[in-house]
Amino acid sequence: MACDRAHRSRSTAWHKGSPLTPNATHNHTYVRRPLNAHPNFYALWADGNPLDDEKTLHTSRLYFTTKSGSVFTLPETMTENTAKPALFA
Repeated sequence: MACDRAHRSRSTAWHKGSPLTPNATHNHTYVRRPLNAHPNFYALWADGNPLDDEKTLHTSRLYFTTKSGSVFTLPETMTENTAKPALFA
């Protein structure tokens, strides 16, 4: 399922933007863009698979995008206090 970037036009309507993760294999939440977002951390969302068996541990990943549309994933596990995000292919 693709996650679409949408933005507010000068009216009160929203319209569909370009797909950010067209080849994703999991469901994605709505993209959230903070007020006064930095161009290098422009929007944030997560994925997961709600259709898995209830007894299965669900894996979820966090994504963010730059204003120009580059998408990155945060590591699923971290062994240090900081980690470098990976570019989403």
